[in-house]
Amino acid sequence: MSRTDLRLPAEWEKQSLVLFAFPRSEGDWGEYLDAASTAMINAANAVNKVCPTLLIVSDLKHFELYRDSYLVEVAQLANNDSWVRDYGPITCYQNGRRVMKHFDFNGWGGKFSADLDTLVTRRLADGKLSHLDYEKVPFELEGGSIESNGAGTILTTKKCLLNSNRNGGRYDQSAVEKVLRERLGGKLIHWLEHGDLEGDDTDAHIDTLARFLDAETIAYVRCDDPTDIHFHELQLMEDELRQLRTQEGRPYRLIPLPWPPVVHSPADGRRLPATYANFLISNGTVFVPTYFDSAAADHPGKQADQRALATIAEAVPYEVTPIPSRPFLEQHGSLHCLTMQMPAPLH
Repeated sequence: MSRTDLRLPAEWEKQSLVLFAFPRSEGDWGEYLDAASTAMINAANAVNKVCPTLLIVSDLKHFELYRDSYLVEVAQLANNDSWVRDYGPITCYQNGRRVMKHFDFNGWGGKFSADLDTLVTRRLADGKLSHLDYEKVPFELEGGSIESNGAGTILTTKKCLLNSNRNGGRYDQSAVEKVLRERLGGKLIHWLEHGDLEGDDTDAHIDTLARFLDAETIAYVRCDDPTDIHFHELQLMEDELRQLRTQEGRPYRLIPLPWPPVVHSPADGRRLPATYANFLISNGTVFVPTYFDSAAADHPGKQADQRALATIAEAVPYEVTPIPSRPFLEQHGSLHCLTMQMPAPLH
């Protein structure tokens, strides 16, 4: 297939579908299974108001407990985890058509089982999404590890894409860039060396750290607490972002996002990777994860949630909708990680 006209769309472009994958009772949610399941149903229903959603369900018996609350379509497909961002299709425009790129997935560097997750895109192509073109790509790449501005610029991190636990360490930076050019239409690849979050299993996915809001605007995580373990590393990331230039040679407009109070798991006390960068843009709405919805109005976390919503609202001409996402943190991810958007037809 010719790749003379190949482009990975930006998230703010028109979408036809957003995928979610429902939690399994035999998964890793433990005592948070009900909270995560309820929160996902609520998130999917909210997104469905602006874009049709498709819920991938592996555990039908568990889903039946929530079926009456979910408003739209279901696809019964076996999977390991709910994080469809990382094993679902990365869909490009290619010669005027939509092509689902099916990259390999190894459970974030072999940390978790992925034998079922890695089959989901192929099964979608054979079933619910058979109207789209399909291409298998023999390269390990997760959707949360890349950001596209829709015009050929891809933002990513060295800690993830150059990690020896992806692709057996066989690809150096130039080889990875070749894949991003040939398979996703990348023209300019921005690599961040710094930035990560404690409790993150992904080896610094970009969608936890820095996100395009438009072709020349990047929202990013900033830590303003000098006593926090993240302070120095995120300062270095901020310096890197300031040095980046667009394809036209201009600096990006940078939007620092609030730093939430530390969130610990009640189960074992571990720190969880709360980040406001894990938002989803869909059809004119930015869905922003919030983590302190039940807190009092004067709680620092509640105030951080509100600042995050206001910061993004001031930066973009979109509606901004909060999505309560605290339960998702228990499995080390948030809203964007739980979704994968499908672009609309060009015509």
